[in-house]
Amino acid sequence: MGNLLYKTIRFFVKYVYLKLVFYKVEKTGWEKIPKDVPILFAVTHPLMYIDALVLGCSYNKPLYFITKSTVFKGKFNKWFFKKLNMIPVVRKQDVPKGQPFSNKDMFKHCINTLTEGGDILIFSEGTSIWERKLRGLKSGTARIALETEVANQFQLNVHIVPVALNYTHIGSVFPSVSIEIGDPIKANEYKEDYESNSGKTAQEITKKIEEEILKSYFTLPNLEAEAPLIQSVTMYTETTPFKRKQSLKDYFHYLNKGLDFLEELSENQLNTIKEKIENYSALLKKQKIKDETFWNNGKSHQSLWTLFFRSIVAILVLPFHCVNWVLNKIPYKISKSIALKSSNEMEVWGANLIALCGVIFPIFYFTYLMMAYYLWGGFPWYYFLVMLIFPFFTYASYFFNNYLNFLVSDWRVFLLSKQNKTTYQSIKEERKSIIDAIDLIIN
Repeated sequence: MGNLLYKTIRFFVKYVYLKLVFYKVEKTGWEKIPKDVPILFAVTHPLMYIDALVLGCSYNKPLYFITKSTVFKGKFNKWFFKKLNMIPVVRKQDVPKGQPFSNKDMFKHCINTLTEGGDILIFSEGTSIWERKLRGLKSGTARIALETEVANQFQLNVHIVPVALNYTHIGSVFPSVSIEIGDPIKANEYKEDYESNSGKTAQEITKKIEEEILKSYFTLPNLEAEAPLIQSVTMYTETTPFKRKQSLKDYFHYLNKGLDFLEELSENQLNTIKEKIENYSALLKKQKIKDETFWNNGKSHQSLWTLFFRSIVAILVLPFHCVNWVLNKIPYKISKSIALKSSNEMEVWGANLIALCGVIFPIFYFTYLMMAYYLWGGFPWYYFLVMLIFPFFTYASYFFNNYLNFLVSDWRVFLLSKQNKTTYQSIKEERKSIIDAIDLIIN
C-alpha cells in the first residue's frame, strides 16, 4: 500500500502537477549521478516542500526523505508521511530548551535504507529560508554516510551527491528551476581519516559538499541586490530564462559572474554604472518601452512590415486572449491571495502559491466545464478536449500577454525613431554607454 501510494502520488506530481505549475525544470550534470550504489542527495533548501517535489519527481528512482519530526504529529500524519518514504529527524530548534533529544532512530533508519540499496534526500542546511544564500551545512549528512560505511566495513560504496536548486522568480506565474548536480563524494575514501578522527572527518566532508554546491548555486549578499543585478546582466548579455532554448544553467552562471564582477569594482566605478542604469531605466519608463526592444541591435522594431504582421496576429488572437486571460487570472489571484495570508515568509507563501496553483486551477477548469454544461446542455466530446487543453490555454495566455507588451514597446520605439529622433538617439546612446562602460572595466 505504501509503495503504491508513493508511486501514484509521484506519477501525478511528475507528469501533471510539475508541468502545470513550472515553466521549465532543467536537469544539469545528471550524468554525474552514479548507478547501482546507495546515494545520499545533499540538497539546498530555499523553497520548503517544493524542493522535495522537484528533485523527488525528477529522479527516476524512489527516494526516502529526511523530514522534520514536527510534521509527524497525529496518527494520520504519522501513517501518511511514513507511506511517502519520509524519515523523521528531531531538530534542535524544535525541542523545548533544556530538554534532551536523540536521533538514534533516524540514523538507524538511514543506515538500513542505504544498506538495502535505497537512496535518501537530505536538506543539509536544516531549515528552509528564501535568501539566495547557502547557510552553514549540518554535519549530519556526512555522519549518515560515514556511519553507514562503518556498519558495512566501508564496503558499501555510499556516494554523497551535492545538489543546487536554483529557482527563477517566485511569487509570479510559471517559475523555472535548475537542478544542478555536483561531483559525488565517496564516503569510503575517508576510511583512514574517520578511524583517526571521526568528528574532523565529518566536518571535512561537509566542507567538500559546500564547495561543490557553491560551484553552481546562485547566491547574493542581500535580496535587494537581485533586481538591479538581473536588470544589468540581462541587458548586457541579452539572456533571459523565459526562452525554451535558453539554458537556465547559463542564465544563473551569468548572474553569478555579474555578481563577481560587481564585487571587484571600486565604489566610484560601481556608482558610475549604477547612475547610468538608473538614468537609462528612467528614460525607458518615461517612454513606456522595454530594453528587450533594443536586443539583437534592435531588429524587433526596425522592420515596419514585421511590425504590421505581428500586429495582425495580435488582433486576430486578441478576442480569444481576453476571454482566456480573465478565466486564468481569477484562479491565480485567488491562489496568491490565500498564499499571502498563510505566511509573511517568502519560502512559505511562495511554496504555497506554487502548490495552490496546481490545485485551484484544475478546480476552476472543472467549474468552467460545469458552467458550459448547464448553459448549453449535454457533454459533447469537444468539452473534454477543451478540458484537456486548458493548461495549454494558461501558458498561451501568459505568453501572449508578454507578446502584446513587447509588441507595444516595439511600436513605441519605431514611432519614436521617426517622430522624435533626438529622444530615440539619447536612449540608444545611454544604453551603449552602459555596455561600453562595462566592457571597458572588464577589459
